[in-house]
Amino acid sequence: MANLAANFNHLKPLLKWAGGKEKEIKYIVPCLPDTFTNYFEPFVGGGSVYMSLNAEHYFINDKSDELISLYQNIAQENPDFYKYVDAIIDAWDNMTDYFLAHKHLGETYKCYRSDTIAQEELKETINWYVKKEDGSIKGIIPSDILFDKQVLINEFKKNLVRKLLRMKVIEEQKNKLPDEDLYNNIETAFKSALYMYFRYLYNREDIKEKYPELHSALFLFIRNYSYSGMFRYNDKGEFNVPYGGIGYNGKTLKKKKEYYQSKPLLDHLQDTTIENLDFETFLTRHNPTENDFIFLDPPYDSEFSTYSQNSFTEREQRRLANYLYNCQAKWMMVIKNTPLISSLYFDRGLNIQAFDKKYLVSFMNRNDKNAEHLIIMNY
Repeated sequence: MANLAANFNHLKPLLKWAGGKEKEIKYIVPCLPDTFTNYFEPFVGGGSVYMSLNAEHYFINDKSDELISLYQNIAQENPDFYKYVDAIIDAWDNMTDYFLAHKHLGETYKCYRSDTIAQEELKETINWYVKKEDGSIKGIIPSDILFDKQVLINEFKKNLVRKLLRMKVIEEQKNKLPDEDLYNNIETAFKSALYMYFRYLYNREDIKEKYPELHSALFLFIRNYSYSGMFRYNDKGEFNVPYGGIGYNGKTLKKKKEYYQSKPLLDHLQDTTIENLDFETFLTRHNPTENDFIFLDPPYDSEFSTYSQNSFTEREQRRLANYLYNCQAKWMMVIKNTPLISSLYFDRGLNIQAFDKKYLVSFMNRNDKNAEHLIIMNY
């Protein structure tokens, strides 16, 4: 049985995930049980807590098949997955090099800014430029991930025109952009075109079915380069968040890849059973005992609570609570306080603490149900 005094890792989450608890670790750690044998986490997400603790064995789960595929590809050191990650990294680097060799587009914009050329002439110039550069633009993408050349060409043209038109509007409303900002904006148009190409591949069902390792690599890319790390889908189920913008131009997946291939992380994953199940099926299958510990970070109870396209409704919250009422293992839940959560967990003899951004507070008065975030424990 592990002793918590020497029970901490310094591993990072695999990726940022909505509702991740990296910043809340300082509140969670003081509330952990002193000892436990095995660690269970049915809603693992990015794995902030899972990566922070040591145990004899870990059991992790998530309903998101894309997230679990990422965990599995990393744990298995899947060479096909890394082949596609490398191709994406190369494409991003190639686009950087291409931009640096074509900064002269800034002069075209300056002609448009000064009204030397009109809007239609600017569009014609961009169309001519993209047509002339057709082969070079397509050459940015390694052959392993070049599935539809024309999509990249179309996105290149569209993003470049849109960005240059937008820049002039901004300058007319505010001030003339310094050259550095001007070129950063043009690079953003280039990078956005490549992002949109990868987003297009990510949304293709045939890619997901025939090239699962590529889809997983694209998922990793999208999670790192989408605007604010958002995940949003349209009515057709297509991911539709745009590129993150200027601040993302210099990002790279190289450090992520190095971390994913590091021995401490791989050792941690080798001691882990990874599942992609309903939370109750997962817990019933692996049956944690009184010597084990379950950490729960379920999706928040709100009208917008969708979990990477997997809804987590009031029915699921009640089903989770009913499991926990009879659970023999020690468990801790971190959750936003809502009327439903209060009704499920208050006045049941549980240890409930509240925290905000500054401090942790014990519930001395069980009727104090106004706290925003709760740590609920059965020990």
